[in-house]
Amino acid sequence: MKVNSINSYNNISFQRAFSTKEKEKYSKAMKDAREQLGLEETSVIVFGFNSPSGKGENYGLSSMNSRAFLPFINFVKENSSVSKIQAGPESNLDYYSNGKTYMPVTSPYSGTTFTLGIQTIALEKLTEEKYGSLLDENFIKSLDENYPKSKDIREYKTDYDYALGDNKNGAVFQGLRKAYQNFQEKIQRNDPSIKGLQIEFEAFKKNIPLEIKKEAYFDAIADEYHQMGKCGSDWKNWNFTDKFLFSDKVSENERQKRLDKLSGSAEFYLFSQFLAQKQHSETKKELNEKGIKLFGDCLVCFSPKEVWANPSCFLENYYTGGIDPFCPETNNIQPWGSPALDYSKLLIDENKGVEKENLGATGKLLYQKFKTFMQNYDGVRMDAFWQYVTPFIYNDDLEGVNVKGVDNKILDIMNIASNDATGKKPNPNSFVLELIGFNTERGKELTKNIYPHVYSTAYAEFNENPRELIQNQGYKDGKFIIGATSHDNDSLVNMSRNKERRQAHIPILATTLNKALCAIGYNVKEYKEQTETSKKEEDFRTAKIAEIFTTKKQYFTLPDFFGMEERINISGKSDKNNWTVKAPIDYERFYYTQLSKGYGINFPKAYQLALISKGVNKGETLNLLSEAADILRSDGPMTTKEADELFG
Repeated sequence: MKVNSINSYNNISFQRAFSTKEKEKYSKAMKDAREQLGLEETSVIVFGFNSPSGKGENYGLSSMNSRAFLPFINFVKENSSVSKIQAGPESNLDYYSNGKTYMPVTSPYSGTTFTLGIQTIALEKLTEEKYGSLLDENFIKSLDENYPKSKDIREYKTDYDYALGDNKNGAVFQGLRKAYQNFQEKIQRNDPSIKGLQIEFEAFKKNIPLEIKKEAYFDAIADEYHQMGKCGSDWKNWNFTDKFLFSDKVSENERQKRLDKLSGSAEFYLFSQFLAQKQHSETKKELNEKGIKLFGDCLVCFSPKEVWANPSCFLENYYTGGIDPFCPETNNIQPWGSPALDYSKLLIDENKGVEKENLGATGKLLYQKFKTFMQNYDGVRMDAFWQYVTPFIYNDDLEGVNVKGVDNKILDIMNIASNDATGKKPNPNSFVLELIGFNTERGKELTKNIYPHVYSTAYAEFNENPRELIQNQGYKDGKFIIGATSHDNDSLVNMSRNKERRQAHIPILATTLNKALCAIGYNVKEYKEQTETSKKEEDFRTAKIAEIFTTKKQYFTLPDFFGMEERINISGKSDKNNWTVKAPIDYERFYYTQLSKGYGINFPKAYQLALISKGVNKGETLNLLSEAADILRSDGPMTTKEADELFG
C-alpha cells in the first residue's frame, strides 16, 4: 500500500503507530512502569455521545451500547491501561414543551434517576437474532445514508435534532416505534423468533420498580397533551387528576381507571426501557469480562417527572442550588432550578436512627435511587455530594437556606442500598464523591480517606493538585482520584493556550514533577521544528498529564485522550456545542495523527516523567518509554496495520 511521505523520512526507525511487534515490547514497558509507580486505577470519563458510531450506523447519536463501542474501548485500553469507565449520566432526558415543540433538554444532567435513556439504545443491535430481528439492516443503513447535513461534521458532533427530533420524531424514535410495531406483529402471528424476547419482556414488567412504571405513565400522558397542542411535559398545567395522579388528592379507584386507560400507550415506553436495560446489562458484562469496571454518575438533582411521581418528597417553591460568592447577580447562589427534597421526611422517627424500616418518604426515595444505581453499575460517582451532607436550598426570591441535621444520614442510606443491591458488605471504593467548590468542608470531614474523592488539576491554583492534597490536606494516596480536566472544564488543549493559566500552574508543576521537567520534550524533528510558543503549550499539556500519573488513581476524558480542543460542556451556560463532541469512526488514525502533531495523551511519556519525578530510575524501562514516546510523536503510518505492512 502507499504510505505518504514515509520514504522521504530520514529517521525511518521512527514510525507513527506501533507495529504489532512494537506493541508487545512497549506494552510490557508501560506495564512495568505502572507497577513501579504503584498505580491502582486509571479511569476514562465517557459520555455515551463521546463514543464513535459504527460504519453505516451513524444516525446522529452514539452510545456505549453501540456495536462500535467495545472495539473502541479495547483500543483505548490498549493505549492507556484503563481499568474503569466513569460513565456520564445515561438516564432519560427531560423534555421541554410549549404546545408546539417537544424538544429534548440535551444535558444528561437534566435526566431522571431510575431509568436508562432511550438515547442509549443502539438501534443496530435490534437487527440481531437475540432481539428477534426487530429491525432490518437496510433500515439502519437508510438512517445513516439519509442524513441531510454534513456527514463530515457528524463524525465529530452529535446531532440531537436528527437523532431525537422535535416532537420525538427523530431517527431513534422512528427506529424504536418500528421495532415495537414489529414486536407486536410477531407476537400476534406467533413468530418463534420473538418468543425469547417476549418472555424476557414479560419478566421485566413483572419485576421493575414502581418508579420506572410511573415514568412510562408520565411520558404517555405528556404525549397526549402534546398531541392536543397543549403543554406536553409541563405537568403543572395538566388537569387535576393527571397532575395529582400519584398523590393522596386522587382516590385509588380514580387513579387505577386512569392508569388502565394509559396502559397501551405506556407500554411503548416500558418496552423501550426494557431494551435499554437489556443492552446496558450486556455491555456491562462484556466490559467486566475485559477487566473494566463500569461506574455510573448518580445525579444529585431530580427531574420534574420525579417530582410529579413523588410529590410528598419535595418542597413547594424551593430549589436545590449552590453557594457561590462569584455569582453576586443571583445573591451569591448558583440557581440550579432543581426541585428541593423535603429532608424533614428523611426518617420516620429521628430517635430510631437510619434503618431501612425507619425511612420516611424522602428516605425511601433516596434508598431506591441508590439501590438502582448499584444494581446497574459496579460503582457510583455521587454528583455534588456536599449537597447530601449540608443541603443548600433557595426560594423564588433567591433567599438561601442551609438545611441542618442531615450530616451522615445519606451515607447510611447509601450503604443500606448498596448492601441490598449487591448482597455484600458495602465497599467504600464503590462510591466516588464529588466534593468540589463551596460548602464542602463538612462532607470532607465525614468522608475523607474513607470514600475516594474526585478532583481536577484544572483548579491546581486553588490547591487541587496531588502534592497539595497529600502533603497539606491530609489525603492518603489512593483516597482521591484526579484528572487534568473534567466534563465541566475547558479542554486541556485550550487550557494550554491560555498564557495566564499556564503561568498559574507552572510553579506547581515544577514542584510536583521536579527534575522530570528536563525530560519533558521529544527527541524528534516534529517536536523540535515547531515554534517556541507551540513547544510551551505542548510541554504544558504533557506535564499536566504526567502530574496525574504521580498518584495511584487518575482519570482522563475522551476528548483529552484525542487531544481535541472541543470541550464537553460549558458549566452553567446554554451552548449549542454542549454535550456534542464525539470520536470519529476512524478513531485509530485520528488518535495517532493527533499524537504526531503533539496533541492527545502520549502515555509512554506520561509514565516516563512520573517515574523520574518519583525517583524511580530503572534505566531499561525509562529508555523504552522514551523510545516509545518519540515513536508516537513522529510522522509515519497512522494505523497498526499500516505499520505492520511497512515494518513487519
